[in-house]
Amino acid sequence: MELPPPKVYGTSKQNSQSGSLGNWKNLMTGIVVAWLVLGSSVFTYFQNMTSGSGSSQDENVTIQIDPNLESIEIIPEGEFQFISALPDIIGNVYFVGKFTNKSGQNLLMPKFTVDLQNAEGTSLTSGFGYSEKSIVPNGDSASFLVLIEKAPNYDRYDISVTATTIPEHKAIQELSLKQIDFKRNQYKEIVMFGKIQNRSNTIANSTRITCLLLDKNDQSIDYESVSLEKEDFLPKESQNFQIIFSRTKQIPNSYYCETNSSMKNNE
Repeated sequence: MELPPPKVYGTSKQNSQSGSLGNWKNLMTGIVVAWLVLGSSVFTYFQNMTSGSGSSQDENVTIQIDPNLESIEIIPEGEFQFISALPDIIGNVYFVGKFTNKSGQNLLMPKFTVDLQNAEGTSLTSGFGYSEKSIVPNGDSASFLVLIEKAPNYDRYDISVTATTIPEHKAIQELSLKQIDFKRNQYKEIVMFGKIQNRSNTIANSTRITCLLLDKNDQSIDYESVSLEKEDFLPKESQNFQIIFSRTKQIPNSYYCETNSSMKNNE
């Protein structure tokens, strides 16, 4: 399938009374998910794999719930990067990329919508997905995946994002990735391996790592996630991890990775 360049922008949603009730339900559900799922996040983006140079940033997140639920749905300003449409062999297309929040507010579970269009701009079908991070603070970035099942032939696609704002948060937890490298396994698949370290004084629970592999044009060529086998990630502890990428056959020029975990009180 020949994949056209994307058009990306924010979009608004007209809400009726029933739609407003649905948004409140979604907000409550999102808040519960945020408490249960997200404790901390960290991303590492290496610009040059061959030279071994790169940069990293650690992000620590604690959610303080607004007792008055004074949150609103917005069209957040931000920047899209690494966008690609990755088809599979049965006709599905996975739209992946990275979004940087520049809205000036902290976002709860940003929702990404992909609209496939013909040459005249008529919508053929659409789908949506959420960021890998439940909470995306202002200035932070998050990867996303939107699956379009049995995608029709299309000429172009649009990507839009909406999100609910949340109150400010406090940073208390640190996770970092290091010693990242790549190899091929016996099936010629690309395998990323490295270490993740819990640099905080808090137990990280159900830690997940998500990575985009990028080519020399900073376009995504593969996307995968993995959860650590050990559920409780102790303070100051390091663990090995590996992620198998089955779509691409080439070693990436660079990559973008991020982590999510929930917090657990030390006992």
